[in-house]
Amino acid sequence: MTATMSNMKFVYADLLTASQIMAGDLINVDNEIVEVVQVLDDSTGDNYTITYVNDFNEESELNCKYEDKFELYVFIEED
Repeated sequence: MTATMSNMKFVYADLLTASQIMAGDLINVDNEIVEVVQVLDDSTGDNYTITYVNDFNEESELNCKYEDKFELYVFIEED
């Protein structure tokens, strides 16, 4: 079996509101690409709490409004 190594890079994919973000998404928070763990909204649907982890596996929470926008990133394989 041969082993191949591929280069992966982050690519901007879309601009999402807090209600469109899902666990596992990669988003930009304070100029750092992080992985979303959980997205919770309050009873009004106006306020959201996004739990995420960074490259060092440190978990943080971000409180935001429904109209806040987040850049979504995806991995692509580079030739």
